Amino acid sequence: MRSAAAWVAGLSILLAGCGGPATFSPPAISSVAPSSSGTPNSVVAFGNYEFVSVQGTGQIFTYNISSGLQVPVGAPYATPCADPSGMVVATISGSNVMAVACYDTNSLLTLTVNANGSLGALGSVGGLPMPFPGIVLDGTTLFVPLFGGTSANGGIAKVSLASPATPAIEGVVTLASPVAGGIANAEYLAIAGGYIYVTAGSESNPLGASSTVQVVNEATMTLVGSPLTVPHSPQQIAVQGNVAYVTLFDATGLESIDISNPAALQALQNLSLTAGSQSCHPIPVAVQAGIAYIGCFSEGIIERLDIANPSQMTPLPDIAGVSSPQRLALAGNSLLVTGAAPGGQVYEINLSDF
Repeated sequence: MRSAAAWVAGLSILLAGCGGPATFSPPAISSVAPSSSGTPNSVVAFGNYEFVSVQGTGQIFTYNISSGLQVPVGAPYATPCADPSGMVVATISGSNVMAVACYDTNSLLTLTVNANGSLGALGSVGGLPMPFPGIVLDGTTLFVPLFGGTSANGGIAKVSLASPATPAIEGVVTLASPVAGGIANAEYLAIAGGYIYVTAGSESNPLGASSTVQVVNEATMTLVGSPLTVPHSPQQIAVQGNVAYVTLFDATGLESIDISNPAALQALQNLSLTAGSQSCHPIPVAVQAGIAYIGCFSEGIIERLDIANPSQMTPLPDIAGVSSPQRLALAGNSLLVTGAAPGGQVYEINLSDF
């Protein structure tokens, strides 16, 4: 399990045009620096805007990305916590609303997203111990992974945002122990077809048998089937169709899993991301149009895989120069990436160029 961190470099632009007005076109990769000291954690896109949570300083930064570049919008929003992490944005009852997990205060914030991209306080709810960044939203219902720890299993909290100013916890389900006496930590979530898919890391022995992917029924908040054992240190998860894709940090791989029967998950392929002298310790994953994007944390690259056949995933040329990728978000034909170091970068990658 890797903690979130981030860094940021200056925004670069290319000048084009000859014999006429100067025009600007976005480079293949541009970056911005939200904070000189804080650590970018999560990134989410909504309309023309990109939002970046920064831990340590407790801020959320807004950028306008309509031009293909990340253009700062106003002053950053100061949250009442030091470590805002996972974010989701949706339109609820005609208003644009953001929900943000605050790790250090065991709480969830709701914010108003104004038409100009600025944020305003709306509501909050506490009682969410160790909320992890991998939150997901289905309609007006938010699901929050509660990490757990070394002595108790983690779980998933169900939070209603139907009244965004007064978010309410509607239930919590505890993960299953992976082995006798073992501890499962809830990390990242994905939703498909009324089910929640959870990466559940574990440091319990034997390490080769204690990490799992678990399934929760959204409506009943009950576990479904038996945990599927995966190699040690599963990180993030993404779903496309009837297949889930899970990054495996220590195993330097990506596992594809058939989720067509949520009660009986089936591993399809465990693809090594190490080839020759090039390795990949993956954390984030995003999928779109038959391609998986995997952030290789230690190596500073984005691996790309053709996943048209999830049982025979094949490598595509990778994208270099993206230090310590921590979280990914897709915004049209752009890939947004937060790095994991204090004062780190947030990148925008124009996928048309790759």
